[in-house]
Amino acid sequence: MNANLHTLLRAGWLRRADAALGEWVARAFPESAPEVGLAAALAGRAIGEGHSALQLDAAQAWLGTLEGQGDAPMLPDPAAWRAALRASGAVHDDRALNASDAVEPKPLVLDAQGRVYLTRYFDYERRLAQQLIARALPLQPLLPDHSAHAGSQAPPPIPASGGRNGQGSHSRFSPRITLITGGPGTGKTHGVVRMLASLATEAHANARTLRIALAAPTGKAAARLAISVRAQLPLLALPGPVTAMIPQQAHTLHRLLGLSPVRTGAKFDRSAPLPYDVVVVDEVSMVDLPMMHKLVDAVAPAVHLILLGDPDQLAAVEAGDVLGALVEAARTPPLAACHTHLVHSRRFAEHGALGQLANAIAQGDAEAALAALGAGEQVCLLASEAQVALPLLLDRAVDEYRAVLDAADAPQALLVAERYRVLTARRFGPAGCVALNRAIEQQLKRHAGVRADAAWWQGRLLMVTANRPDLALFNGDVGVIWPDAHKEMKVCFGGADGALRALSPAALPPHEGAFALTVHKAQGSEFDRVALVLGADSPVLTRELLYTGITRARNSVHIYGDAALLQAGIARRTQRWNGLADRLREVAAAPTSLIAESLPDSQ
Repeated sequence: MNANLHTLLRAGWLRRADAALGEWVARAFPESAPEVGLAAALAGRAIGEGHSALQLDAAQAWLGTLEGQGDAPMLPDPAAWRAALRASGAVHDDRALNASDAVEPKPLVLDAQGRVYLTRYFDYERRLAQQLIARALPLQPLLPDHSAHAGSQAPPPIPASGGRNGQGSHSRFSPRITLITGGPGTGKTHGVVRMLASLATEAHANARTLRIALAAPTGKAAARLAISVRAQLPLLALPGPVTAMIPQQAHTLHRLLGLSPVRTGAKFDRSAPLPYDVVVVDEVSMVDLPMMHKLVDAVAPAVHLILLGDPDQLAAVEAGDVLGALVEAARTPPLAACHTHLVHSRRFAEHGALGQLANAIAQGDAEAALAALGAGEQVCLLASEAQVALPLLLDRAVDEYRAVLDAADAPQALLVAERYRVLTARRFGPAGCVALNRAIEQQLKRHAGVRADAAWWQGRLLMVTANRPDLALFNGDVGVIWPDAHKEMKVCFGGADGALRALSPAALPPHEGAFALTVHKAQGSEFDRVALVLGADSPVLTRELLYTGITRARNSVHIYGDAALLQAGIARRTQRWNGLADRLREVAAAPTSLIAESLPDSQ
């Protein structure tokens, strides 16, 4: 069966919004071949699946991985498809663009690598690449090459930032972006705190005040960053005025940029930049392409941007793989001079089974991963049959979570909840987080003597699934239901400052149970012990998902699934179609004057 918009929509291969987009392109450009509208619809679907664009050469195989009825229809031959796109007035051919050219107002872009973009997403990549390369290019010769520090335990020092007005001695003469990557415990935040201390000390010596912002994609990741900074500052014995310049609180990116459901656009952008001299962003692997574009657009060119992340983790849920593209492009100048990769983990003992397992999975070595799983109780593979694995899991989970119900108060309940979590590869299905969360709750209710239909009961864990800046709640924040002094049930959340916030259940934004979470939802969190449930084999079970799930554990991980399933997941890589690395290389190859022309005068 050949593919067209109607057959793909009826069979479930396209969403209604995707098909509507394709139909609009066909109506607006009636001289175009039907393949053009089809490409637009599939590009929209690709964005919904986390890609930035549709890769024509791989589209047929990708379509077969989506949920639809029957066999996937045959898509056009890629060569003929590209020819039809180039002949259409709806498509801008990227081969004719220079690095600094503006993209014409056409709905689609076809790049030189055979990717079809919705123009907005191509523009995100192009503009982000221009701004990042401009930050990496000094206006006089570079300082010593920081790439020589790769693998060291402490990142290289960064030059002082001059702030929004470019007052500092180095701001115009050195890169204004630092990329630090590495796995858990490799010292990313450890090194950054010392970098900030050095910058603040220099600013104090020059009678200046350095304005610093700390941020992360989720509330939990922001809280962890703040806790790490607060723990390290006393060890440095800095003078009071220097310590005062280093923030001990961190924002979510939404809050940092002033993004709100009730406001169109962000409070801070290129025309109204953030009022900071240094901006540090942790967990960059979780930042999608549109959000990174908004962030970089709001950070004035003279400000130093410090990005931290683990490139082996899952990419953002939304479109793009920004950190992966940055690491790929940082193999060559000018970003190579701005990138430090840390390899020695302090969290996992060098010969510990958990560290060995994480490293083996990151390297795609299934044999070494299985060997690590047989090395002791710290990591193990439990039960080869689903009908055996799930009862084992539920018994263990209920034993672990009873400590939450039996806690003395809400703060202790939240603290105890950080000791253990059930993580799943999928959301739905018998081994998905929805079903497992329901089963765990039912057993905990019986233990606590709570009615089976009760929704608000002491000790229930909840996760917020929408951003509500007015309540200081963000997607991924976890709370516990606990009675107040009047025996009324409240939902309690711990703040980054350690203060407890209690809300009425009626005021709670969209939420769901949090005894079992998908690995995606747990990204940015850490627990002492993790139960990782593989479920059935599926395209979502990838090397990156396994690595991310396992590295959420501080001390131990129990994997529920068989060896063959684990091997299949290790062999499967997360596929993200995006051209940001190509855009970065294209911009880097352009004359510096053309790059500068695309940026504000404040450069």
